[in-house]
Amino acid sequence: MNFNELQQQWNNEPTDNVRVPNTIETLKEAQTPIDRVRKKMKADFFMQAFMLVLVGFAPMIFDFSDKLIALFIPFYAIMIGFMTYYFYKFFVFYKKSYDMTFDSRKNLLWFFYELKLNIELYKALTYIMFFLGFSFGVLAGTVTKNQNTISNFLDKKAAGITGIALLAGLILFSLFMAEFIPRWYYGKHLKQVKSVLDQLDEE
Repeated sequence: MNFNELQQQWNNEPTDNVRVPNTIETLKEAQTPIDRVRKKMKADFFMQAFMLVLVGFAPMIFDFSDKLIALFIPFYAIMIGFMTYYFYKFFVFYKKSYDMTFDSRKNLLWFFYELKLNIELYKALTYIMFFLGFSFGVLAGTVTKNQNTISNFLDKKAAGITGIALLAGLILFSLFMAEFIPRWYYGKHLKQVKSVLDQLDEE
């Protein structure tokens, strides 16, 4: 068989079933949600840092007594410790996301699971902040119970009911912040990345 016969057979091969994989195009689809996640992470970082600094001014804003200030300082230090750890993990993930390329499923899979992990850290941090705030509130109430601070706002008969209602409201607010906010803020983009991963699995 000579070269001309080989070339003729090659040209006669059917081309209808030839399929060009669109893996590159599929991977490019993930770039948009990843970019949006990065922008939201950056905004979220500055917002949480601002809130942490604002909490630090609480003694001046609410005119804490010396006893309350002495109680506030260790709670605020613990809060800073947890937030520092979260910010570190948050920053490492944000920085590494710029080192990844969009040419492999492995990198996309890494981003997906790291984002899920950071969402869980976000939830855990919210519950920790609630616990610290609640504990401080209980201790602050104990410290000020003889200073007529509460009696200026609440009648003694209504104090118990108001306290229960306030606690229930704080618990609901904590659940809302821990469960709904991360899903609303990051969940949509997490689903989009998962959709791209599913497409790649099919291909």
